[in-house]
Amino acid sequence: MTRHAHDAEQPATGSTARDHLANERTYLAWLRTGISVAALGVAVAKFAPHPGAHAVAAGLILLVAGLLVTAYGTIRYRSVARQLNAGVFAPVSFGAITTAGVVTVLALIAVLVLI
Repeated sequence: MTRHAHDAEQPATGSTARDHLANERTYLAWLRTGISVAALGVAVAKFAPHPGAHAVAAGLILLVAGLLVTAYGTIRYRSVARQLNAGVFAPVSFGAITTAGVVTVLALIAVLVLI
């Protein structure tokens, strides 16, 4: 069985351990957000005041938005972990801003579908 660089044990010294733990906390926040948006989609589809095709469509839109958030968080987590293991870091705000923008637009579309 092969081991990946991010699986190798490293000494917990200096900021290395703190940086990896911070990366994991950030990843968990992305996951919580994605799961929350997806759960909201399920709730909208199931418990909308006027159930039907519009409620299901709005729920699916929110479900997709939640999956996008989770996918972005996973990609970002792995990217940052590779950078930290290599001893470099390139901050990227475009991906987070784009993801937040897309999710916001999808949420607005879901609201408009329900109206």
